[in-house]
Amino acid sequence: MVTVGVARVVGRTGEPRRDARGMCAVLVITAVMCAACGSASQSSTANLPLSAYLVRAHEETGMQRTGPATADRTPAQWTSDGAPNPAAEDKRLADEGFREVISVGTSEGVSWAMQLGSPSAAAREEAAEVKEYASAPQAPANTTRFTIPGIRSADGWVFPNADANVLFTEGRCLMLVGDDLTTSDNQRPVVAAAHAIWTRTHGKPGPCAT
Repeated sequence: MVTVGVARVVGRTGEPRRDARGMCAVLVITAVMCAACGSASQSSTANLPLSAYLVRAHEETGMQRTGPATADRTPAQWTSDGAPNPAAEDKRLADEGFREVISVGTSEGVSWAMQLGSPSAAAREEAAEVKEYASAPQAPANTTRFTIPGIRSADGWVFPNADANVLFTEGRCLMLVGDDLTTSDNQRPVVAAAHAIWTRTHGKPGPCAT
C-alpha cells in the first residue's frame, strides 16, 4: 500500500510507499509509479470514473498533481513497490475482491483509490492498513490519530513534522491521501483533500457505488 512519509503515504510512502496505502508510513509514492495509465474499471452505466476519487489540482492545500494517474490491476502489481509482506497482502486483497488501484503523485504526497469487491471488503482493508501503518511497532511513539467530521469512515494519523495520511471508504472503494510535509500543520492538506473528494463523490453512481 502506498502511504506517505513512512507508509506508502499510507501505504507506501515512507519511503515512497505512500503505501497506497498512502500511508505516511511509507510514502505510497511507489505505487504511483506502477503500471499503465488510466482506469477502465467503471461500468458502462457509471457516471463517475474511478479517477474522480483522486485528489485534483488545489484540493490538497498547497500541492499540485505531478503527473497523470497510473493503474495497478492486480494485487501483485500494487504490492511490488515496498509492501512489508507482499505475499500476505496479495492474498488478502484477492480475498477482498481486488479490482484495481489508481494513484497519482502530488508535489509532496500521494492520492490513491482502490476498488474492492464490497463495502465490507473496503472497511476490512482500511482496518488492515491502519493496523499495519499507523500502529506500533512501525509507527513512531509520538504518532497521533485523527478523524474528519462529516466523513464517518475517515481514519488518519500524523507523524509530527514528518507526514500525514488519511484513509476513508466510499461504498466498495478505499481512498488514501497523504503528504510528507515537515511542518507542524501537515494534517491540514490531507483533511482538505479528503473533504473535496468526499463532496465530489459521496453517494454518486460510479465504480464505488453499491
